[in-house]
Amino acid sequence: MSNTPTTRVIEFDIVAKAQAGAMRSLRFAAVDAAAATRLAEREGLRVLSCVPRRSSFAWGARGGATVVRTRLDIALFAHELASLLDAGLGIIDAIETLAEKERLSETRRVFEKIVQSLKEGRNFSGVMSERPDVFPQLLVASISASEQTGDMAAALRRYSANFETLRTIRSKALGAAVYPLMLLGVGSLVVLFLLAVVVPKFSTLIESTRGEIPFASQVLIQLGKTIHAHPQLVAALFIGAFLSLVWAIRHAARAGWNLPVLQRLPIVGPLIRIFRHAQFYRTSGMLIEGGIPAVRAFDMCGSLLTPEDSRKLARAVASIREGAAIGPALQVVGLADPVALRMLMVAQRTGKLAEILARIAAFQEATLSRAIDVATRLFEPVLMLCIGLVIGAIVVLMYLPIFDLASSIQ
Repeated sequence: MSNTPTTRVIEFDIVAKAQAGAMRSLRFAAVDAAAATRLAEREGLRVLSCVPRRSSFAWGARGGATVVRTRLDIALFAHELASLLDAGLGIIDAIETLAEKERLSETRRVFEKIVQSLKEGRNFSGVMSERPDVFPQLLVASISASEQTGDMAAALRRYSANFETLRTIRSKALGAAVYPLMLLGVGSLVVLFLLAVVVPKFSTLIESTRGEIPFASQVLIQLGKTIHAHPQLVAALFIGAFLSLVWAIRHAARAGWNLPVLQRLPIVGPLIRIFRHAQFYRTSGMLIEGGIPAVRAFDMCGSLLTPEDSRKLARAVASIREGAAIGPALQVVGLADPVALRMLMVAQRTGKLAEILARIAAFQEATLSRAIDVATRLFEPVLMLCIGLVIGAIVVLMYLPIFDLASSIQ
């Protein structure tokens, strides 16, 4: 019998630079980081960083390695750095200033390493690209383009404003879901209390009458007795359901709420798609305004869309490279509605593509905001009605045998 150990394959997230200078994020499966780097280099890429992919089921990374993630508010970092650059500080002095005011030791070390690399003569975007766990690819691309145009402060302000806008929309969507979840949790606890405590005590009174008990009331009484007899099992199931919900929310948040199961839901799916489209238009407009060509900006922002829309975007980009207009190319694959199509046709004539993309994003964000308000106003009353019907049904089924007994006495 062979005792040869099996080699474990690990997925690595790689940030690399193509021969044309474009930044790319890829994922390779290999036995170690060196093997993943070699796979990327075979495709003609210059690897800037290679880190193990974080597992969806663990707090650390695969392979037993723990990944320390730096808690850095990217929007605040971009805003503060832009303010320091506007005040006349150089990039090295500005980052040293941010390092001095930083309280978190891990973030301070990141800033200090950046300063050290900049003093060695390296460019800012190249240094940032080595920490994809801290600095998003889109920020790195914006900085890379600004290094050629000389307006780094403006690029940082655009990224900060874009990030804050998207975070505001995301917070509104999550805030709209908090109250229904709280209502559902409280309603579940009330129902569980009725079944585990009230129904068993009522069953003693009902069964002592020795009258005929309706079938539905018998089922309710038996369910209450079962829950009352196994409190540990019921508590374990309730805690397990709660932890499963927390894990599902955490998993969805890590995936950017870009999960197929969410996109197939009747109300949630269309809202997620509208948000993704708004995020795509606003971010691509920001990159184009920073000096990045439109086709490259669309390629970089493809990951912001759902997987299906990302494949559609690839077909649209191929058509644009062949000479097709941007508006019709996006409209054919379903990424531009009639309003976006008309506005993109105007951008084709005026050349103000970045501004038009930002306006399309604002239009879709307003649509999303109204849809969230309408969905919230409809869903909350329906949820309250369902919880009220369940609690009312339990109360009626408990009192139904007593009503029958009173009728027989009369």
